Amino acid sequence: METAFWVNTRHSAVDGYCYFIGSRADHQAVTEYLHGLALELAARGHRVILLLESRRVAVTEEPASNPAVLVFPSRWPTRPQDVRFLYRLIRQHRPDCLIGNFGTANLMTTLGWLMRVPQRVAWHRTMSTAVYGDATSRSKARWRETRRKIVYKLATRVIANSQAASQDVQRVYGVPPHKCHVFYDSLADPLPTLPAHQPGNQPLIVCVARLAPMKGQDTLIRAIALLTDDLPEVRAEFVGDGPQRSNYERLAQQLGVADRCTFVGHVPHDEVLARMAAATVCVMPTRSEAFGLVNIEAMAVGTPVVASQVGGIPEIIRDGQDGFLVPPDDPQALADRLRLLLTDPALRARMSQSARQRFLDCFEQRANIARQADWFEALVADSKR
Repeated sequence: METAFWVNTRHSAVDGYCYFIGSRADHQAVTEYLHGLALELAARGHRVILLLESRRVAVTEEPASNPAVLVFPSRWPTRPQDVRFLYRLIRQHRPDCLIGNFGTANLMTTLGWLMRVPQRVAWHRTMSTAVYGDATSRSKARWRETRRKIVYKLATRVIANSQAASQDVQRVYGVPPHKCHVFYDSLADPLPTLPAHQPGNQPLIVCVARLAPMKGQDTLIRAIALLTDDLPEVRAEFVGDGPQRSNYERLAQQLGVADRCTFVGHVPHDEVLARMAAATVCVMPTRSEAFGLVNIEAMAVGTPVVASQVGGIPEIIRDGQDGFLVPPDDPQALADRLRLLLTDPALRARMSQSARQRFLDCFEQRANIARQADWFEALVADSKR
């Protein structure tokens, strides 16, 4: 049975610009941000159409609303019927700006270029090193790189979610600097409906990420093995699923820490935040990361973070203030920082407060959406001069 994806749609006559925003249909933080952006643009008098790829949840279309909600015919918008669907919509509405995300970006950018849509914005959220590191086939990874080069060439702007990702898109995909812009990911403040940081008596580490090679959970498992003598009560929860789960469970068994490592699997986003709030520390041992939304989710609930000093993460976490940064693939360095944090309640309290304030100052969604809507309005206005 289909359910309404969002309920806060606005109904109004619009005389402003027209924006198409492509997104997934789910309730993850990035998707909720895109819906917030759509609502903000609609509230300013623009016509907004959300185009969703619906491989995750069923969606009820809302074609008469503003923002309107429409769904691509295919679960992945890559087929001829998806091209026809988007072609008809562009002919009908003559959008001023297409904003492509996730699986919608390739089709929206390419067809938008062919149909001379003035502004075509593609979002870059994944470092090239992560694409290759998690690839099961080098040829497929190379094809993805080639495809992105074409799409980014046809885009009028490429938005990256960190300075590191912006440099990556320039270096690897050949995008000129003047086409790049950085918008940090943001998150709606969860504390109005969720308790703040309330760790239990026993030290608990939470690691939230897909269980894939580039996310580095094996480094954390090895670090836990180094902590067992000093901190025999330490436990770790691995939230998420993926192709490496059986390998990581086997590694924990081999290192004698299987009883300290719980693999929770996939859970709803609200539960992810609740588990973070109940943890002593959140760990992100990734080998490559453009931004790492998990970092600001932990900061939002006041949980200190220990993360790899890679990609865009140093732009988010201030080492020694909101948590600690460590080299990737270094279980000893990770264990040393965890030991310091887990055995010093005063340090944890300072970092908890600092992390929460850092989130409010830089990554809270409401203020960021308003600034970014200003940018999209100016982008279209410039193209009409």
